[in-house]
Amino acid sequence: MKAIFQKILFFIPKDKVLRNQRFELILWAFLLSLSFYSEMTGFLAWIALVRPIAIFSKLSSKEAFRTGFFYGFFLNLFLIYWVIMVTVPGVFGAVFLLAFYVAIIIWLFNKVYAIKPIFGLTAFPFLWVGLEYFRTLTEFSFPWSDIGYSQSYYLKIMQIVSVTSVHGLSFIIIIVNILLWQLLRKEVAVERKLTSILVSVALIGGLISFGWIVMPKYPLPGTVDVVLLQGSVPIEVKWAKGNEWHSFNLYDSLAQTAADTIPKLFIWPETSAPTYLSHNAEYRKVVGQTAKKSGGYHIVGALGASYKNKKQRYFNSIYQFNPEGQFVQRYDKMKLVPYAEHVPYQDYFPFLQKDFVEKYLTFIKTYNVQWWSDFYPGDSITLFKMPDYEYAVLICFESTFPEFSREAIQKGASFLVTVTNDTWFGASVGIHMHSRIFLTRAIENRTWGVRVANSGFTYVVDGYGRIRDELELFEVAALQSKINLLEEKSIFTKYGDIIGYISWLITLVLFCIFIVQWIIRKFTK
Repeated sequence: MKAIFQKILFFIPKDKVLRNQRFELILWAFLLSLSFYSEMTGFLAWIALVRPIAIFSKLSSKEAFRTGFFYGFFLNLFLIYWVIMVTVPGVFGAVFLLAFYVAIIIWLFNKVYAIKPIFGLTAFPFLWVGLEYFRTLTEFSFPWSDIGYSQSYYLKIMQIVSVTSVHGLSFIIIIVNILLWQLLRKEVAVERKLTSILVSVALIGGLISFGWIVMPKYPLPGTVDVVLLQGSVPIEVKWAKGNEWHSFNLYDSLAQTAADTIPKLFIWPETSAPTYLSHNAEYRKVVGQTAKKSGGYHIVGALGASYKNKKQRYFNSIYQFNPEGQFVQRYDKMKLVPYAEHVPYQDYFPFLQKDFVEKYLTFIKTYNVQWWSDFYPGDSITLFKMPDYEYAVLICFESTFPEFSREAIQKGASFLVTVTNDTWFGASVGIHMHSRIFLTRAIENRTWGVRVANSGFTYVVDGYGRIRDELELFEVAALQSKINLLEEKSIFTKYGDIIGYISWLITLVLFCIFIVQWIIRKFTK
């Protein structure tokens, strides 16, 4: 039994030193995860990789991969454990996939470090950020835990992301960890240790100074009217059979508290209309009447369906209604959560589709196991039109993609809206992390943002990450606020995620080189 356990976890070596290092890595993984949790713990990101880097550098190539997987498994488990509240298979699928990514970069770092330590130290920031960037590129994407987000409570430090994106901030954090590691190395001269301290202080001080310089001392008030509707409808109430009217009546009453002769933008949360508005004319009429009575434009989260490739496909969608009560635009969510909202590349792997799996794993239906949904990704970003401006909507998980938000701004969006339903996660750290991620998108693009969540956090944020108006968690209310339209694009918006892209290219090149070497040795033998 013990042997089976060791094989499954792949982790527990016989060597006592390695075994102790693995247990120490659990501690450091936990401390790094804590840096994402609150303002009080964000500083941990600057030191939590010092010992892990030291451990990784001294391992054999084979042990580096295994130890990297071990470390990545626990790091991501601590970071996204709360996903288990929605889907058990989803959380373990995500944790194992993300741990595999970490294993690869630790293996690469170890290989480069073995050639020459200075090469390994130089490569490590690129490898870590290359991994973060790669996690945004495929349908297996899960860019939730980029280390730069750990600083989202420190607004002066965060201002640099308007130049470098969140990946640039991650790059700087990794550099500081490497510099601080030099203090622990006996073979490093005192002068070099002193230099490492001074450079670390200079980097952090430079970030704070940059933020202090660019952040306006006196924030300008908003001029464009928006209304944020937070219904705080419990999951079991919203999706109870025949209970759709509860949500429609609630949001109608909230909207009427802000009714006006001046057309405003009313924003409902993700799937706030618990039905397929694409196929239900009666409920479209109900929402249209709400829009007409309030005298404003309404953006409504609901389900959607249509035929794609001769098959019925289901979507997580957003619908816009004008003040006359007419449905005018729809957007289908493009970035779906892997193993929670869909199966990645389901068109190419039909044996992983929900219907096929349930056919053979009958316990899923028998015991009502939470599996993944069968949503299909949308085709393109939609700009929703208003009389004087256009805006883009990010649905939930989409706010975690820096380039996706940038593309929306490049297309002409004057501000960003994100709608979400974080009620699944209760009051766990997950809803706090998700909230701070969207705040980062606003700073990156120097644009105002509107976040509307079913039960919180619902707020208006300016282009410097300052929350101007907000509702309390689980409050039922309509928040009337004002925003400003985009005036000037940030450096990040103009030129993109340069550091992330370069880091990914370097990581890819190194990976290919070492894989080719391994193949040559294999065939030579």
